[in-house]
Amino acid sequence: MSYDLKIQNLCDHKINWEKALLGSDYKTISLKYPISASASVSLRINNVVINTDDYTIYYLENNESVVEPKTYIRMKKKIKLYDPFIEVQYVTYIPYCPKCLSVKTIDDIAYSNYGDFITAENELQLVQNVEKYIVTKIESNKFHSWFGTNLHSLLGTKIKDIDDLRASVRDQVNQAIEKLKKIQNQLISSNVKVSNGELFDELISIEVEQTDDPTIVSVIVVFTAKNGQTLEYEQYLQLSVSRERLAR
Repeated sequence: MSYDLKIQNLCDHKINWEKALLGSDYKTISLKYPISASASVSLRINNVVINTDDYTIYYLENNESVVEPKTYIRMKKKIKLYDPFIEVQYVTYIPYCPKCLSVKTIDDIAYSNYGDFITAENELQLVQNVEKYIVTKIESNKFHSWFGTNLHSLLGTKIKDIDDLRASVRDQVNQAIEKLKKIQNQLISSNVKVSNGELFDELISIEVEQTDDPTIVSVIVVFTAKNGQTLEYEQYLQLSVSRERLAR
């Protein structure tokens, strides 16, 4: 059985040591994003962690004059240091998270509580491979120029004929899956140990539908693994930008 680094993980919405601004009163510290939990806050000044008893966290709720909730820290005593370097670590709310942009997941590696990379195996690895073959722009990998699809060429275009668009997307997805199956067959013929959960078996359907937003289409690929489990991968294509995607 092989494995891969898991590239889509749940976002922790954690802001790591944001450089904060000190107000003219030398007590008020302003933050870019609202704090979701006081217990998540750590404050340090000139690399010295400040005791939580030395400051208070205040919340300014939404009202007609405030676009979004604000949070600020008020020191109990004035900071008398010259040009202090202030950093704050905290967890923000999902709608304001700059890491995941409110989609709750992030395309980045993650670590377990023991410091190990979180990996994708069996069916999860298969879904991840399907995603990589579909969303990678063809010729963007100089070592494997054949890898990927031309779906990116559809971005920035107008949906003039949804049937033509469906045909183009299905053709690209089919080509990507055929490439994946070819590589997997080469692995098997080379006696590389792979599990039935990570091997692509049968493509069941490719559905391409417009969403409530007329500039976005949803692509749902349903397929089975060699172990018989049915899997589904969903990708959103937008005219000007890429996408949130879901795998289950």
